[in-house]
Amino acid sequence: MNTREKIILACEQLAIKNALGFSRLSMEELAKVAGVSKRTIYRHFVSKEDLFEATIQKVTDEILARNMRLSDTAKDINTMIAGILQNISYLINPQFLTDLSNHYPMLWQKIDQIRQKKIDRLIEHLLVSSKLRLRVDSRIFKTSRLTAMSEILSPEFIVKSGMSFEQVALEFMDMFIFGAVEPLSNAE
Repeated sequence: MNTREKIILACEQLAIKNALGFSRLSMEELAKVAGVSKRTIYRHFVSKEDLFEATIQKVTDEILARNMRLSDTAKDINTMIAGILQNISYLINPQFLTDLSNHYPMLWQKIDQIRQKKIDRLIEHLLVSSKLRLRVDSRIFKTSRLTAMSEILSPEFIVKSGMSFEQVALEFMDMFIFGAVEPLSNAE
């Protein structure tokens, strides 16, 4: 593992796994965990934001790879959705969301762009592997999903809703895959 990878791994450990968030992450602590000097960190990254963006890119790449493997092996759509949500919930915890919303809104926008590209790739993979079939024009599906994702799966909405990321994401996925409404039964 090279020095850059060690720094990114230490950043992931402290900011995401330990739920410290980016705003409370000190470069001194990061340097200690990575086993390098602060000067070495800044030799590899021009700013803290650059380091955070590289960390997010690494984590989202790994999540996409796991989700692609899951889409190939899951027995049914519900198992696949549960697995996908479990994979992505690692990245998004309440402290992390609040931290991004309050201190790094521009980084959240970058994360959102990365996330949207990766979800596009996952959906294309699912469609090619015949696990899903669109019932609507793909342009309408993609545009509505991207727009809704930006609003609903945002730190602001999740924090204000009082729901966990997993709850919001599950409802969102359920709505986009199975629809938002269903007929009332006679008993209702």
